[in-house]
Amino acid sequence: MLISFQAILPLFLMIALGYVAKRTVFDINMLPGLNQFVYFLAVPALLFNAASKASIDNLINGPALAAFFVGVALTGMVVVLASRVLFKANNAEQLVLRALNGTFANYAYMGIPLTFAIFGDKAYAATVSIILAGNIFLIGGAQLLIESIRQKEVGFKPMLSILDRSLLRNPIFISTLLGLFCSYHSLIMPGSVQTLLDMLAPAAVPVALFCLGASLKFAKTSIPFSELGWMIVVKLAIHPALTLVTFWLLNVNDPIWMATTVLLTALPTGALAHVVALKYDVFEKETSQIVVITTVVSLLSVTLWMSWLQ
Repeated sequence: MLISFQAILPLFLMIALGYVAKRTVFDINMLPGLNQFVYFLAVPALLFNAASKASIDNLINGPALAAFFVGVALTGMVVVLASRVLFKANNAEQLVLRALNGTFANYAYMGIPLTFAIFGDKAYAATVSIILAGNIFLIGGAQLLIESIRQKEVGFKPMLSILDRSLLRNPIFISTLLGLFCSYHSLIMPGSVQTLLDMLAPAAVPVALFCLGASLKFAKTSIPFSELGWMIVVKLAIHPALTLVTFWLLNVNDPIWMATTVLLTALPTGALAHVVALKYDVFEKETSQIVVITTVVSLLSVTLWMSWLQ
């Protein structure tokens, strides 16, 4: 339990630092620029390095990835259904962000140190696979859905336009795809380019969390406290529990992939969900609170999940 607490605490302290800096020395007008740096440079560098340095054969575990996606789908449906029936939320774009908050975890920022601390190098393939799948299909998929909702026309050309804006120009999708391409063809970046990537990648975690803290506002939002509490329970308890059940139902017997995937889904809502909310100006304040509060509560919940999975 002490290992998990020590791994999570610095991340929470970085969020707190951003919040304190905003109230003391940080110019809030700089926040959009820092968010753009994270979205277009730092995170793509982090994902490119992860994808390019991993063997594709080791990254692909069909049954385990299927269990992960089924768990995500079930959790997303639970969130949307509860949002509509219990909390009377009908705005389509906000429902997409609610589902993203309930299913997208802090895979890279918290997942890598936690899974490696518990399971060691044998968790590398599962960890990287879930990180890549989560960023491509959850972050990219959420943007695709929002772009589709905002698209007034229907047809082949409008769909191409949606794909272009949501994926083909999406730095997260492109950087991951390029990394997998380099891995498959055993391509090595020139020394100076790789050095640049290695300089950018570590900045993704602290800057994203700092921006999250700087954008945090504890003022009342449109989301009621009952729904906020519900979203916390979904992300930290229901999502990992459904993922675990899915592994059992699909009879996926790889213990490392199962334990790693369940632990990753038990993590709090990832900061990239807030980046997406900022980009589209949808559910932004609510997402900020969900990310931060799930991170705080995860100090206890993730510790319990890690202890049980060990």
